[in-house]
Amino acid sequence: MEEYGSKRPHRFLRILLIIGLVLLAVFLIRNKDLVKSKLSSQTTDDNQEVVTDQPTATESSYEWEALQDEVDELRSEVEQLKQEVQRLKKSKPTSTPKQNSSVIVTPESQQTKPASQQSSATFDSNAVTLANYTHDWVERMASVSFKNNTSRRISQVTGRMIYYDMSGNMLDYYDFTKSVDIEPGMVKSIELPGYGHKDNYAYYKSEISVTKPDRKYKVSFELKSYK
Repeated sequence: MEEYGSKRPHRFLRILLIIGLVLLAVFLIRNKDLVKSKLSSQTTDDNQEVVTDQPTATESSYEWEALQDEVDELRSEVEQLKQEVQRLKKSKPTSTPKQNSSVIVTPESQQTKPASQQSSATFDSNAVTLANYTHDWVERMASVSFKNNTSRRISQVTGRMIYYDMSGNMLDYYDFTKSVDIEPGMVKSIELPGYGHKDNYAYYKSEISVTKPDRKYKVSFELKSYK
């Protein structure tokens, strides 16, 4: 009886100890996330303090090196600009003779212009004029007389005959080049196709068709060149 009474209190203490351990374990299990977060926050704060202290030194060194590189680049660009300016200064004198040469060429071209003006001025549109024109309505060819108004002999005439109705409206024209021998101040006749022969046209001063009296025309002559 005494041994059983003495063992009973020990068992009670063991049971209380086991219950306490169980409760502690349950508490730790339920609150393990909170404990981890506290521990991690402490560790990160410590790490951040250490990390923030280190980059400041490295960033400042990098910025200093970058500034030195930019200064070197600017110096090289300035040197290149100086060399370019000197090269341009040296090249300027060589370009000036070209301008002078172009100025020298222009008087030569100006000297050629009077020659062309003289050639056009020597041409006289009245050197050869129309002296007479005849074309009957039954004839295919017209008789045309030209007068040499120059002091030289003319061997060829290039001109244009222009045909008009009696109201002055243009009907047609005919370009020609004819060999003709005309002494100075003399008149020479040649033959040219008459206007509207198939339609019974006639020069208004020549013989006109009785059945078609309105088929008549006038002419004018333009001298193009002569020899």
